[in-house]
Amino acid sequence: MFSLAGVPAVLIGVCFFLLGLVFGSFGNVLIYRLPRGQSIWGRSRCPRCKKSIEPLCLVPVVSFLCLRGKCRHCKKKISWQYPGVELVSGLLAVTAAFIAPSLLSAVVLAFALWMLLLIAVVDVRIQGIPDAFTILFIILAFLYTGLSGAFDILAFVIGVGFFGAQWILSRGKWIGSGDVLLAVGLSALLGQRELVLFMLFSSYILGALVASVLLLTGRITRKDYIAFGPFLALGTLTALLMGERMMSCLLWSARSCVGIPFLS
Repeated sequence: MFSLAGVPAVLIGVCFFLLGLVFGSFGNVLIYRLPRGQSIWGRSRCPRCKKSIEPLCLVPVVSFLCLRGKCRHCKKKISWQYPGVELVSGLLAVTAAFIAPSLLSAVVLAFALWMLLLIAVVDVRIQGIPDAFTILFIILAFLYTGLSGAFDILAFVIGVGFFGAQWILSRGKWIGSGDVLLAVGLSALLGQRELVLFMLFSSYILGALVASVLLLTGRITRKDYIAFGPFLALGTLTALLMGERMMSCLLWSARSCVGIPFLS
């Protein structure tokens, strides 16, 4: 974690968490309005009764708990997505503060991870990713890589080439063009070939496990489409947190196997 003169690490973490909560609340607005082509400006309204929501009812997480998960006017249930996105945004901001090398890079990484969360949620909701989300994520990813100085051109080639080849070979049937565009940002954000490889590996393993469970339980059929954005987001976060350590372990194991006498 980066350090500021005289500022305790706990205080930095709290500030980033609060920042994440606020942007998580705004993220819910983007998730709801942008895919519908609505303006992001203007008062928030209940999606059921359409009445304006008072400022005191918009405090992240706290308002949801005080209202017991129901609209103040129509008493209809509020989706758990709202406090969920707010809390996860806060935790992602804290994560950025602990893994980024400087304050500025931590802020940029926090926004990049926040945008990646919105991409994952929207992909689940509408089975697609708005270009506005992806483009902003790509800009933030390249900005973070520039600040951290960890960009490897081969990482970019591996990530984009892997998804681009699938899109070309399948003519867009295996993955969508949005996934290829997202790969540009993910490769830039990770910046290292080892992390990109680990992201791809973990994303597909997670996707296969979840798909297998859904198929076995009858939740989906082989003809159903599963949004891949959430798995890419989880794979990227896993790579950022433990990718270097896991790849080092894998390389050490491989070298150990090669060194076994009967294999030499």
